[in-house]
Amino acid sequence: MSVSASAKLKTQELLQTELFQHPKASLATPVSQEEQWALTVQRSVALAKTFAPKISSIQDLTEEFWDLNMDEILCIDPAVCTLLNIQFNLVAGTLGIFLPERPDLEPLVEKLLRFDIFGHFCLTEVEHGLDALNLETTATRLPNGEFELHTPHAGAAKYMPPTAPSGIPSVGIVFARLISDGEDCGIRGFLVDISDGRLTYPGVTVRLVHGRGGAKPVKHCITSFSRVRLPKKALLGQLQPSAELDTRKQFLHTLWRVAVGAVTFAGPVINSLALSSHIAAKYSQRRLVAGGAIAPDQKIPIVSFRTQYRPVLIALAQSFVLRAYYRWTAKQFSDETKSFEQRHALATILKALVQRMVYDSNLVLSERCGAQGLFGYNQIVGFIEEMRGVCIAEGDVLVLSLRLISELLIGRYEVPAAQDTSGILYKHERGLFDEAASVLSGISHHRTDAFNRLILPRCEKLTLSIGYRMAYEAAVEARLDPRIIDLFRASSVRWDEGWYTETMGVSRETMFLDEDQALNEALPFLDKWADDLEVAEYVHAPITSAERWSDFFGKLEVCPSYVSSPSQFDNIVSKNGSKQLQARL
Repeated sequence: MSVSASAKLKTQELLQTELFQHPKASLATPVSQEEQWALTVQRSVALAKTFAPKISSIQDLTEEFWDLNMDEILCIDPAVCTLLNIQFNLVAGTLGIFLPERPDLEPLVEKLLRFDIFGHFCLTEVEHGLDALNLETTATRLPNGEFELHTPHAGAAKYMPPTAPSGIPSVGIVFARLISDGEDCGIRGFLVDISDGRLTYPGVTVRLVHGRGGAKPVKHCITSFSRVRLPKKALLGQLQPSAELDTRKQFLHTLWRVAVGAVTFAGPVINSLALSSHIAAKYSQRRLVAGGAIAPDQKIPIVSFRTQYRPVLIALAQSFVLRAYYRWTAKQFSDETKSFEQRHALATILKALVQRMVYDSNLVLSERCGAQGLFGYNQIVGFIEEMRGVCIAEGDVLVLSLRLISELLIGRYEVPAAQDTSGILYKHERGLFDEAASVLSGISHHRTDAFNRLILPRCEKLTLSIGYRMAYEAAVEARLDPRIIDLFRASSVRWDEGWYTETMGVSRETMFLDEDQALNEALPFLDKWADDLEVAEYVHAPITSAERWSDFFGKLEVCPSYVSSPSQFDNIVSKNGSKQLQARL
């Protein structure tokens, strides 16, 4: 049995424990934010010990590492996914870069991997998000070789790692501007003790940020430092700037694990679509309505209607294709012969397509579940809210696209070429790039107002066009069911109908009928595809079966009621003479 298969069996066993089976007996009984956060931390610790990753696997980007991030158990509590990505990838992964020169870090890394210590990645600030290169937190080197970490003003406070004490000692990698002998030496990471699990350490101020709507609570905070003294060994890396890399490139190389995270976060997002499409498929088959003209005097499942099964089938097809695309990207991204920029590009393209496609499909699936789609107990709407955060984590999709397309257009590097240049999705990609290149030829420089107005607004669509083509080719390479591939292609073409009509002369009716044929061929496999995703054991939505709904219904909180007829009241005369009605409860 492979390491990945063994780990999967262990997480399946963990799934059956009380920790992962709702502790208050039922989804009908909600838990408070504090209870949910405590549960999330406990689950994170349990999963960390179950996964038991090796730092070598994290550093070498092995298949085991990529598989860990595709484990469906992470969809049970998306906040756990966030914490483990920070713990394993950002914190342990970043420290792993320095292990060859800093073997003294090994005990700390091992504690992080076991989640004996809570790890935080403190990069962005209140006033510096994607422009973190301009962050203002300082670490001033003192005459004795130690450092003084300081937040110069409120806008330079770290935003929004969950640094609040949560019962486990915590440490953070805090990125600050290194000042040595009055000279700005660029941004470095520093190891900083944050709390003992109960209280923060002197000089560390943590402010709780409440109110992130809809999502499983991550205890987001704003963290500032007031002249915190750090030992010499707190510095990660060299004191002097690199002689080989400019300031920007050195900064990006320091943040290499952020690019890795853009890929790893795609795994749970793809699985959220797999769960949502499974839920919608099962519900659509058991929800009955009057047959009308289709079946007079009968009740029929809502899946009988094209408007219902179309989004479900497309989402099922997307789930299979995106899984193949994730694995293809992981393999390409792990190829060390590719440049840093090329690997970064692959991560950006995957993230852009996965985030936009899954968000849009989950939104439609939630709508197609009607009023039931509004409630968190049916899971789908919860995934939508979580994705708002994931879209921003490890870099905002739109801004990453601006950088990627700008660099591709000016020829700094290339992404993997199309395997089939006759494919319609490649022709779309090529056509959009030719249009942008034509516009760019009339612009003197990429740092002009014309570039801002005429090129930047095209960037996300250009990124997505590459993603559609790559995902399709990954599905072909993985030899998925041809019906899945055809439906993915046909629905992808309809994403930009105007371009195909204007440029290739394909009528909208032709595209509609092409998708119609793909849907007709896929429909008999709807239930099979929902089962083939193998996510049923991670689904707890009550609407997926009569038995689950009955159990859920029976556990719902019942409001107080009158013992006898509510029309029977006693007239009570108050001290001031007015009458009050008193119910017999």
